[in-house]
Amino acid sequence: MIGGIPRSVAMVMLALAAAGAAEAQSLGPVVLLQPGMASADFLSAPPGEPATTGFNLRFAALVPSGVRWLTLIAGASVTPYGSSGPSRRNTNTPQLFVGNVFPVLSARRTQGWLSVDAPLLLTYTFGGGGQHNVRVYGRDVVAEVAVTLHVGRKVLSGFGGSLSRLRLYTLFDQNLTPNRPFEGTMDRFNPVAYYGVTVPFGVGRESP
Repeated sequence: MIGGIPRSVAMVMLALAAAGAAEAQSLGPVVLLQPGMASADFLSAPPGEPATTGFNLRFAALVPSGVRWLTLIAGASVTPYGSSGPSRRNTNTPQLFVGNVFPVLSARRTQGWLSVDAPLLLTYTFGGGGQHNVRVYGRDVVAEVAVTLHVGRKVLSGFGGSLSRLRLYTLFDQNLTPNRPFEGTMDRFNPVAYYGVTVPFGVGRESP
């Protein structure tokens, strides 16, 4: 007996605790550099708003906690050259975001090819908060679906180095807190898509 706990039970508890600590240490922070494209208003666009696309640069830092459902994500994205067409989204101002990543499909279940996550984000961006926000910047709650294709590990592993870690990503971001516009009806389904290449730095989670 150890403190009133049977020795065998105590040994199992110690082994599980040691395994959890080792896993937490192996899952260190990782920084993602994600150049690519951003497309908006391609689905359910407001009246008079054309679809728009532009080069996008996204940075994200992932900080795992050792708990599968708790991974902090924080970062920023910007379309430095704006986007195509006369659109309210044609701006080169940055968007900041912070939130948590909820895993949906592990790469282990797809033989290392594909993983899917569902981050929930708080964003701070130019024009955020809807037309009723009198400030230049505003906050919104955004649900994201992040699909990652691990092409480096599956196709470029023979080259080693950074090429073996390259990934292709597609993100769909949907604002969960749209405010009613001054004119017209409120559209609750108008996602923004981000897609491109992920270059990871550090050792940590495999996605998004």
